[in-house]
Amino acid sequence: MTTRFPFLLSLLGCAMIALANDESATGYDITDADRALMMESANAYSSCLHEKSDALMSKIDDVRVIADTAMQECEGVMTELDTALAAQGLAEDFRMGFIRHTKNSSVRRLLPELMARRSAESAAGEAAEP
Repeated sequence: MTTRFPFLLSLLGCAMIALANDESATGYDITDADRALMMESANAYSSCLHEKSDALMSKIDDVRVIADTAMQECEGVMTELDTALAAQGLAEDFRMGFIRHTKNSSVRRLLPELMARRSAESAAGEAAEP
């Protein structure tokens, strides 16, 4: 048994080295260019949400509907990112996880801002009334 253990370890080590050297072994190998694209797209999505929600503030009363509508209108940013990352060979579960995280964190930052603005508008309107 003791003579097999070193053999098994060396076999396992060879397999791990082969996987490490094979860049197409997983869909999780991210280049610096991929990271830059992901961060640029996350910023573009967040900016899009803010721009669209700003335009909708005067038209829609419910901030949740504003956020939802803005998310629908900005979906193209995330679709383009998914297409670009898929072309680079990144795994679908990784791509979808990043996109889901980006959407969730962006809207979690947006909603409190919309609520605060709506509240300030409401307070200003009440203060202006005699």
